[in-house]
Amino acid sequence: MIRTNENESTIEDWIISAQKNLGHWEPDVFFGELRTPLRDAYASTFQHPETALELIRNKLESAKPREAKPFHIMNIEAPGPCWDLGKQISPDRTEFIAPNGHHIITYTYRFAYLLCHAIVVDEHDVVRHQCNNRACIRPDHMLLGTQAQNVLDEDRRKYAGHTSQGRGQALDAQVKKHLQRRPDPFVFEPLALDETIITPDECDWTK
Repeated sequence: MIRTNENESTIEDWIISAQKNLGHWEPDVFFGELRTPLRDAYASTFQHPETALELIRNKLESAKPREAKPFHIMNIEAPGPCWDLGKQISPDRTEFIAPNGHHIITYTYRFAYLLCHAIVVDEHDVVRHQCNNRACIRPDHMLLGTQAQNVLDEDRRKYAGHTSQGRGQALDAQVKKHLQRRPDPFVFEPLALDETIITPDECDWTK
């Protein structure tokens, strides 16, 4: 069972939460107008979730905890270790036959998030990683968003010195001009012990 401290949720906590969310799920007033084969597949899964919950439990139990890097800005948005399954460049995928017979093929992190939160989405909806780790399937490290927000996440990854696959990249990598300036001069990230911290009064933020 994955748990790094007493305050963090366990896999069992998430399964119980998913059962509660799925138990309260019902089609909203727009469901009929927005029906697609994929939405119907998720709806049928939410109405009969036993097999899907067992699948996600097995996936979560197979994940490996990975501690976040200290002093990383993403720790604020996604505290606690990631639960990795697969690799950042090739996240684990899930194939699931919904109760209505539709075949769902998607990333495991997406399936886990939607199931645990009982959210029906379209193909264009995006599940974003707040931890910047596409291998992570921990439900509270993700949130639903738009493609535009996902592009912004990509820019932030580059600003943090990572590629879209989470790999470290060279200091001279191509970074958009608006990301080459420090976004908030009043937020300080701790540096290594042998580095120097420059205060706002010592900086010229117009450069």
